[in-house]
Amino acid sequence: MADRRWHFIPATVSLCWLYLGVGAILLVSSILTLTGTEGRAPVLTVIAAVAAVALIAVSVVGLARPKLRGR
Repeated sequence: MADRRWHFIPATVSLCWLYLGVGAILLVSSILTLTGTEGRAPVLTVIAAVAAVALIAVSVVGLARPKLRGR
């Protein structure tokens, strides 16, 4: 049976930069939405903010540690 793994770190430098840009845009958008909301925070906006932070973290790891790309 083939060993199948999940690959979290992007395989190329350009994909790392793309992930970083998309994560930053998503995070800024979520922050702007959360600061403009009165009362309780919308659940999907909080989930989008957490996903943006995870996307930024994954791209930074890919840029900082080239040996981990594609793993």
